Amino acid sequence: MVRYLFYMGYIGTRYRGAAKQIGCEKLIDIDSIQGAIETGLSCVLKPRSKCYPRVQISSRTDAGVHALINTAQVELEHPTDEFYDTETAIRRLNSWFARCGHEIRITSIYPVTDEFDPRRNAKSRSYFYRIMIAKDFNEHKVPISELQRAWHIRGDNIDINALRDATRLFIGKKNFETFAGKNRTLKEIRYVRELINLSIEPAAPFMPFDPLSELFNFWHINICARAFLYNQVRKIVGALVGIASGIITERDIMIMLQIPSNSSWDPRIQMAPPQGLFLKNIEYDKEELAKHILKPTNVEERPRKLLAVIN
Repeated sequence: MVRYLFYMGYIGTRYRGAAKQIGCEKLIDIDSIQGAIETGLSCVLKPRSKCYPRVQISSRTDAGVHALINTAQVELEHPTDEFYDTETAIRRLNSWFARCGHEIRITSIYPVTDEFDPRRNAKSRSYFYRIMIAKDFNEHKVPISELQRAWHIRGDNIDINALRDATRLFIGKKNFETFAGKNRTLKEIRYVRELINLSIEPAAPFMPFDPLSELFNFWHINICARAFLYNQVRKIVGALVGIASGIITERDIMIMLQIPSNSSWDPRIQMAPPQGLFLKNIEYDKEELAKHILKPTNVEERPRKLLAVIN
């Protein structure tokens, strides 16, 4: 049995989330990223793996959230050889996704040692949240290319500078219980997390030649940490937009941080919808990753492709 590291991207609009939502691991579930990949592997691997291809997603994005880069691990057992041909697996999987209408694409697959866990070994995770603001606040004709790709913020006095100033309140190690989803499990959750970066920058429209795009200003809210709590990014973005809209003040954010509790969440704030959120990257230590990559003797191109993915 060999563990494989997957790199992938997807448009999350049609999916219920990255992780499967059903109890039995072997039941078909093509409405999640995990379930769609497991089903694809079960269909296209030749010969079929002797063990069920159970996928473990590194960053479990919510329903409707997109990913430019996400990673996962899956353990496969070839009936006769030690390794599967990963380039063939990528080609067959992506062809199957295209035929079935899945908005998922596998970009790389690498066999790794059993000691490497893509979820625990990640140094950081980077997201960006995409917002669009009409230059004339009465404008409601949204470019078709931005549907399910950005949050249209309405208001006649959106203060981006106030939003930018408020980002400093979240930087560093803090208790983010107020900015996390409710704990509906019996597991104890560690709410103290450290935000490495939180910033906002101007962005370009997806289709600049669409005349409706000229009616809006686009912004990306960038956020980076080693790991995030459930709903944390969307709640932070919602609070920042509340600042920009004049709904709340910096003092309100400070109270929510100083009194960490789900009941401390200010009900005037709208949690950012999922469609504007993109998982941008998962970073690993390059040297550590290189040590864990297994190099099959029959794959001459592996070193060159490994260098490309970790750089």
